[in-house]
Amino acid sequence: MVIFSHHSNLCTDHGILDDPLGPSISRRPIVRDVQSPRVINAAKKLLYECRSQDKPSEGHEECRYSRDTVLPTRVLQVGVNEGEACPIQLHINDRDRCGSYLALSYCWGATDPTAKNNLVQLEKGNQKHLKNEIRMEDLEQTIQDAVRMTRQLGFNYLWVDRFCILQDDHEDKKREFSRMAITYKNAVVTLVAGTAKAASEGFLTIKPSNNEPFLPSRKFSITMEDNRKGIVYIPDKPYQPVHPIDTRGWTLQEFMLSSRMLIFSDHQLLWQCKQTDLQSVTGDDDGLEYQQGLESLPWAAFENTAGPSFGAHDADKLYLWKTILRQYTERDLTNPGDRLPAITGIIAELQNVWKDTAIYGHWVEWFIQLLAWQKPEEDRAKERYLSRAPSWSWISVNGKIHCDETIENEDAKMEIVTAAKATMSCRIVSGDTIDKHVRRTMDQYFDLDDGAQRLETKGKVCQYILLGTAREFEGFENAIALIAIEIKHRVYRRIGLAVVADTSIWEGAKHRRIELEPKQK
Repeated sequence: MVIFSHHSNLCTDHGILDDPLGPSISRRPIVRDVQSPRVINAAKKLLYECRSQDKPSEGHEECRYSRDTVLPTRVLQVGVNEGEACPIQLHINDRDRCGSYLALSYCWGATDPTAKNNLVQLEKGNQKHLKNEIRMEDLEQTIQDAVRMTRQLGFNYLWVDRFCILQDDHEDKKREFSRMAITYKNAVVTLVAGTAKAASEGFLTIKPSNNEPFLPSRKFSITMEDNRKGIVYIPDKPYQPVHPIDTRGWTLQEFMLSSRMLIFSDHQLLWQCKQTDLQSVTGDDDGLEYQQGLESLPWAAFENTAGPSFGAHDADKLYLWKTILRQYTERDLTNPGDRLPAITGIIAELQNVWKDTAIYGHWVEWFIQLLAWQKPEEDRAKERYLSRAPSWSWISVNGKIHCDETIENEDAKMEIVTAAKATMSCRIVSGDTIDKHVRRTMDQYFDLDDGAQRLETKGKVCQYILLGTAREFEGFENAIALIAIEIKHRVYRRIGLAVVADTSIWEGAKHRRIELEPKQK
């Protein structure tokens, strides 16, 4: 998330009582305020204007997807009154009951070892008990804060994964993960616990050490006509707060799928919907203008009858997916095995819009293009997880993924692409036939680090599978090739990507049919 300040955002320090510039410059340091009546009322007003339940035609056109709809499988019923005496209960929606609900996006983090209470989560053994009552003190602080905020905003239902998905039931997790997209899309608004590293921290209040008022970075002394000196603060670069939630893998799809968000940031409560750019709920009067650095899904994903928009053309689609892929893989997952599940919601929505199929994170329409992913040199993986995905998929390795190469002319052709099998017609040259001078000019990006790569390629010769060519600056053409090893007759395992300046090394090679190694059982 990137924050830009207004060009007129001059600021004086309210702590300097006799600063002569005080009467002339109205802006003061921003003190964090995310729950005062003024802020909550402003949030309610934005929410009302966006939804406009009384007059839907006057609401935001791009945000009309989220209306009263069928509740998720389970929600927390928290009561609409602000008093703590209101019972919190697990509500099982076994009759397709409709209603408005909020969703929570947060970091689970580590359990607080100093917690004196017996923190709970939904499991098969306690579901009946939680339907009767959940004590507020048994909730982690972030969930307590979400309950309070749901009540203050005037809503009765709250969806929280920890209490709405059976945490000890693999089949229930699988089923609810597949519904994650519709859960966040249909929520009236998603509460984003931006500042909390863990569920135990909460987001309505933060530690005093982290609650310093915001002042622009450049400080200047100005001499007045009467020779008194005043201090003014002027921003010299964008303010870039680091939100812990922006580092978590699961929360990217929660951001992208939500119709509306209230983000509890480090200085202000922020609002964003599909029609309104990121802003403080109180507007720009406080002197900060926000710019969201993350991509959003094309709003066609939120309306079945939507017309053409960004994301409707191939170049847009490919750019959007590569951007999502880069942003997603820069985030952390507590369980690396969630690499595919944590992005399944985004994939499901884009499949509906694009009328395409994604197999292990690769879209069939641009399969050759998306084979050209690479691991950054500083983040090469230590292991390949073939039980998770085939080697040709970025899901088979942990960490960052870049898709910097755009193939303009495809040389390889996919013949069969399914979850079980991928075959292609392509030209291959063996590494032991490539001139050493050509080899020196090749840029090679191996998936695994040096130690793991040596073990993987021991006794094997690297093969270079030509995917196609890309035109570089000044008209030069480079070949883009998979680096692979043959693990059995005509079955190849991807081990990296090569960019080759000398495309002539494939001139004598004929196209042949090969299979890319499938996922291991």
